[in-house]
Amino acid sequence: MLQISPQNTGSAENQKNVSFEAPIDLLLSCHEKILHFSSTLVELSTVLEKEGWSNELTTTSDQIRRYFNIASPEHHLDEEHHLFPAIIALDPELTQPESIEILQLLNRLIKEHVESDAQWQSLNKMLEEKTEDFEALKKLSLQFKNNMHEHAAIENEHIFPYAKAHISEKELKKIGLEIAERRGIAKPDKSKGG
Repeated sequence: MLQISPQNTGSAENQKNVSFEAPIDLLLSCHEKILHFSSTLVELSTVLEKEGWSNELTTTSDQIRRYFNIASPEHHLDEEHHLFPAIIALDPELTQPESIEILQLLNRLIKEHVESDAQWQSLNKMLEEKTEDFEALKKLSLQFKNNMHEHAAIENEHIFPYAKAHISEKELKKIGLEIAERRGIAKPDKSKGG
């Protein structure tokens, strides 16, 4: 039986230390969840192909849908409204070659956000309607998972290290507080995110 438990959405130690005052760590924590839920989606599609829908698999589907319908869009907004503009503000005139490369990556990532959102809407509809086209669900789930893993890797390996190296600690805390405010969280300290 395929089930999702909170323990499977990132290490407990990492979750305890996540704070809006450390937005890069918050975003990394969100990525752990994105990788987990997108991988679980592929597992779900494989089990559905063999067994068909059951109450347990419906519960798993609902948990995946809840994550990608609620938390994942917030994560995209965290990046597009807060982190990415702060990175661009470091060198708005693009005077450094590295700035041009980073801007090109940011443009790619924003485009991928739009594409993955559209891809997710198709998957969400299939899951909501409890599709019987398990082959199509499996194919789209695998594409979605691969896209999510590649996308997160670019951010984890290039964007987040660049931000940590170039954005001041004070500015990062400010970004974290802005994220918390946008999400409507009154006390951002030690709150868990995406």
